[in-house]
Amino acid sequence: MEFNYMLEHGAVTRDEATGRYAVMLDKMPGAIASLAKELLEQEATGDGARTAAWFAKYAVLPDHLKRAFEQVSDIPVDIQPIYSFPEEVR
Repeated sequence: MEFNYMLEHGAVTRDEATGRYAVMLDKMPGAIASLAKELLEQEATGDGARTAAWFAKYAVLPDHLKRAFEQVSDIPVDIQPIYSFPEEVR
């Protein structure tokens, strides 16, 4: 959802010719602030309709991103990270 939001707000762009994505660093702070404001307002107000509309709009994997994932699906993963913490995390 955040990716779609960033794409819509110009903080992430996609070159139609190459299919490559780019992060627009100059637009990222404003987009992140706007995203945080929206999500925090949804949480604070408990507006179920607003949240449902958000999910309907942004919780969709765009076809171009799906194709991009398919292109890199055969890249091997050499390292399987195992995280250990010295004490229990609560």
